[in-house]
Amino acid sequence: MKPTALHVTARQAADFALARNGISQPFTEPLAAVRAMVAVQAQYAASIPLAIHARCPSAPRTWTDRALSHDRSLVKTWCLRGTLHALAAEDLALMVGSFGERYHLAVERVMLRMCDMDTVAWHRVEQDVLHALAGGPLDRTALHEAVPRLRDVPWSGWGEDVKGLAYQGDLLMVGSKGSRPVFARRDMWLPDLRFRPRTRIKSLEELLVRYLRTFAPATLGDFAHWTGLPAAVVRDTATRAARLLVPTTVEGRGSPLLALAEDADVLKKSLPEAPAVTLLPKFDALLLAWKNPSRVLDGGDHAAVFRPAGQIEAVVLLHGHAAATWRVKQGASAMHVTVAPVQRIGVVARRQVESAFECLAPWSGARNTTVTWQD
Repeated sequence: MKPTALHVTARQAADFALARNGISQPFTEPLAAVRAMVAVQAQYAASIPLAIHARCPSAPRTWTDRALSHDRSLVKTWCLRGTLHALAAEDLALMVGSFGERYHLAVERVMLRMCDMDTVAWHRVEQDVLHALAGGPLDRTALHEAVPRLRDVPWSGWGEDVKGLAYQGDLLMVGSKGSRPVFARRDMWLPDLRFRPRTRIKSLEELLVRYLRTFAPATLGDFAHWTGLPAAVVRDTATRAARLLVPTTVEGRGSPLLALAEDADVLKKSLPEAPAVTLLPKFDALLLAWKNPSRVLDGGDHAAVFRPAGQIEAVVLLHGHAAATWRVKQGASAMHVTVAPVQRIGVVARRQVESAFECLAPWSGARNTTVTWQD
């Protein structure tokens, strides 16, 4: 029977997110870790294997590249918030159904305004792109040579030249040639994929359920922040999915939150403690999930993690809570890490953090590690 309302402590809310994110209950399969996050922001490519490793320690660093290029169980495309993400190939239809129509029209409007083309001309450009990719994947330079009108598209470095087709699921980013991304047609890159996007309404309902399964309790504002969708669309989606949801209050939070009714018992029970140290990469899903990430980050530390120009720093979690940011310079055989505390870290905890980086070094291919504390 669906509960009428759910009341949980702040600790229970945090423990649920840490467990469902694979922090306190690690996954045994890396693809399961990706699907739990729903999608991994991929504009900073080095973050993808680190995000997976934090949730599935048994996953080797090479798994991500193999899954993207060989097994093709992962794909890269633009979806949440209009940004580039890596996600399970089987979830591509979910993203296209949720965002494809809206974002494709948004790109088209930009093209018509900035490139002096009408709708027919822009659709012809898109068809020319697909025709050029019929011969196999092409990097951006080769694609622009095959379709010269793409050279007129502004912000190509951010994917505006190909985003429209990507939002529709017709094009994927499948690798790189030097610093240039390589693109392919979805139907040729994934010929055996069952690609049948549902309607936008059904897709968004499923997306909300997937989000809450990992990041609940959450507000509708959190879901809007995570997806980049308008508040009105989010409210409509929650109304349609109401039979699956339960209103939730969290100790210390005044805003109404939501969780899945199926997770009510899990939210109330004791869950495993988070490990002493967890190393999260830049743009990690755990920091992007909520408009207010206080579940894992104190408010006073927000500016140290969320930097100007949209940068989100890599963080060190101590027992599930952000205690420092970190940056790494990796050479051929050595890894040099700089750790900047955002709260007081004692001697014992510092040694645990240093040990975590020493354990990360062999995984990353480094033989030596140095850790510098930037107090």
